[in-house]
Amino acid sequence: MMTLSQPQMEQLTELFRCGASDASQALSVWLGRHASVCVDQLKQFNLEEATDSLGPADATLCACIMGVTGGISGQMLFCFDDESGLLLCDVLLGRDGVVGRDGVATEWGELETSSAMETANIVGCAYLNSLANAMPSFSSPVADYLGKTSHVWVPTPPQFVRDFAASILQFAVMNQAAEFDTVLVAQTRFQIDDQPVAWTLLLIPDANSLTSIINSTTAPRP
Repeated sequence: MMTLSQPQMEQLTELFRCGASDASQALSVWLGRHASVCVDQLKQFNLEEATDSLGPADATLCACIMGVTGGISGQMLFCFDDESGLLLCDVLLGRDGVVGRDGVATEWGELETSSAMETANIVGCAYLNSLANAMPSFSSPVADYLGKTSHVWVPTPPQFVRDFAASILQFAVMNQAAEFDTVLVAQTRFQIDDQPVAWTLLLIPDANSLTSIINSTTAPRP
């Protein structure tokens, strides 16, 4: 079983955290409110733990799913429950949505899904662009490998899905799970107006990217 060493996990975590600042700025401009995006954890789970990382397996969640190409290929997911997602749409559509209060929207229509997908696209692009731009400032085998593969990291247009949490995660990690006993998930949390909101951004490398990262170094960072 191939897994990332602790030094490799630290290197990747440091790199992924570089995406948070630019993503925060982009989200703040988009929402017209102070927003922060923070890397919560980079962790290797077994498959059962991974599918539980978004909450109870039978909980209904929404996700905007994007493919990722560039230094890392894989999946990026912007996930939220109905209440949190519809609150986001209220804020964007000027319908008196205020963090901590009930919003106006009660179901997912075309405007709501479009708003959620555009938010995912803005946050995802900012996050990935920041990662690519930060690469030259890092000195590590992992950063060297990622920097050589591509200087542009690009998300595909998002797709909106609403399903059980377990089904969403199983789909996202199936490529890794086919090759490894554990799956690597970079999990990000959000705050709006300094209040936590139930939105989660997940970056999940595919099996080929993870294999290359693992093989890029076995030595601890100096």
